[in-house]
Amino acid sequence: MANFAERLDLALTKRGFTGAQVASTLTEAGIPITRAYVSQLRTGKQTNPTLQVLRALASCLQVSVGWLVGDDHLESGAVEDLQLRAAGLGGSASGLSESSLTVLRGVVELARRAEGLPEEPPPAADAVPEAAAPLSGPQRRALGRRLHGLRLAAGLTVEQVETAIGRGTAAIPAIEEGRVAPPPITVERLLTVFGITSPPVREYVLTLARGEREAAWYDAHSIPVWLAAAYALERRATLIRTFHTQFVPPLLQTEEYARAALTVMGPATLGQQTVDEALALVMARQEALSRDSATVLWAIIDESVLVRSIVGRHTQLRQLDLLMEHAKRPNVSLHVVPMDDPAYLPRTGPFTLWRFAEAFEPDIACAHGIESDHLITDTGAVETYHQAFTKLSVTTTTREETVELLGLHGERLSRSLGK
Repeated sequence: MANFAERLDLALTKRGFTGAQVASTLTEAGIPITRAYVSQLRTGKQTNPTLQVLRALASCLQVSVGWLVGDDHLESGAVEDLQLRAAGLGGSASGLSESSLTVLRGVVELARRAEGLPEEPPPAADAVPEAAAPLSGPQRRALGRRLHGLRLAAGLTVEQVETAIGRGTAAIPAIEEGRVAPPPITVERLLTVFGITSPPVREYVLTLARGEREAAWYDAHSIPVWLAAAYALERRATLIRTFHTQFVPPLLQTEEYARAALTVMGPATLGQQTVDEALALVMARQEALSRDSATVLWAIIDESVLVRSIVGRHTQLRQLDLLMEHAKRPNVSLHVVPMDDPAYLPRTGPFTLWRFAEAFEPDIACAHGIESDHLITDTGAVETYHQAFTKLSVTTTTREETVELLGLHGERLSRSLGK
């Protein structure tokens, strides 16, 4: 398997880019790097580019980040931990002298022979993937609608955008109407002009621009970009950790309960005008996730959620029954923070953590706010949420205790209904 430096060099050569051209293109797209830095990445003198730089390089060279970092052969599942540890070894080699790196490579080769693994052949000159095929009609239209909405939200005219990126660089009306697909690096530049700085939001738009996914239900122009980015992250996550203090987590709600919760919160919390429109988003989320049983959901709720009366008792009882079903599913881990003498309560509102299959992609946190969600990528801040979730998880009910507690609350409601 070629390392990052070798793959970057291959891609630059095949696409016909110089380091100066790449540095200039990325800088114009809002990711300032120098020609010297590109040269250091290409020769292996720098080995720890940020994920933002990796994604920008991938967009410019029209390859996937996975291919660029050498993860195209990786599979999810049982080997994920080995992948992460191997990636950690690669990162710890940063800064070593050439002689030390030679010794380290020799040790790796001996270890591979000892375990009967094949030798790593040098990368073939034609190993660079072909440039992505043109976007399909639905992809172009979804991308155009999203870019149109972002331009309007930024308060910019077509003329202002064309002036900012250079007249003749891109036909903005044709892009927004879905008639042409701009190169991913042009989309990078447009996002910068529109003031989009959040890495997850930028990546959400760019995955569509790179043709890495089909247009999805959350690409509808009526869904705010921050919410669409969150839904896209949720769809890709292999592990979802979520903590809720007021309501049953949306992924576990019955339709009746979801309608009541949205009525209490207001549909504007999902960027919608009516409860029916907001309810359609909740149901679409559930349908999308239910098709992927490989995704693990680890949910913690406050016990007050089980007794809070936002719906009629019959609806509340049906919600408890559904939670009972979810709690018994192998890919759902449901736990409750007791109301009586809780051992730990974080000073925060509801939040979610996403983990992904790609070894190079760090976890992302999401703080669920009043008017919008805040996507968090700073490693220190994400770790703070991880620590809070860990403290919660050791003080909640076990899986068996959760089922028992749900049963007790169900019996309480049944008695009040005279059943």
